[in-house]
Amino acid sequence: MVVLKVGKGALRLSVFTRYRKNYLDWVEKTQGPAARAAAEVRISAGHPMHHLIPDEIAQTHPLIRTALERLKGYTIDRGSNILDMHPGLNVEGQLIHSGSHPIYSRFVRAQLEAAWKDLSKKGSSSWTPKVIEETLLKVENELRRAIESGSLKEPVIKVIQEQRDGRVLTGKKLALLELSSHGESHTT
Repeated sequence: MVVLKVGKGALRLSVFTRYRKNYLDWVEKTQGPAARAAAEVRISAGHPMHHLIPDEIAQTHPLIRTALERLKGYTIDRGSNILDMHPGLNVEGQLIHSGSHPIYSRFVRAQLEAAWKDLSKKGSSSWTPKVIEETLLKVENELRRAIESGSLKEPVIKVIQEQRDGRVLTGKKLALLELSSHGESHTT
């Protein structure tokens, strides 16, 4: 397992260059070369990449810890755990990624807890790599569908519309946080 220290902040399991490549490879594998090219354009245009299961949750959750121990090559930076999202300028009605998202993270923790509870009922002797992989993919796919379909509801998201530097920021944001007016940039 690779754990990184980034500045004065918390330890991280994630590496940007790794998750960008893994995401683009996953998009190509699941949706084809044209979809990969489109994703590359979006990312180059400034779309932040969002971990469906955030690093902060992965640090401590027993399901992720089990995956790190039992799945060869498992990383939270795998393509199936990443989604590129709009940065939020003039995208009314679209879910955006802008900063940290503690309420979304609590929602994810609850999803993982439910999956862990189901897995635990079967007993650890049944936790083959295939079973762990399927459990994680189910959680990732449910989170991806919820974000892409717009089915997440408050308080997991917040509908926003604000002006910043002469531009209008509109959309739905993961979490119930006010955006910083100090021009800070956050990615998760």
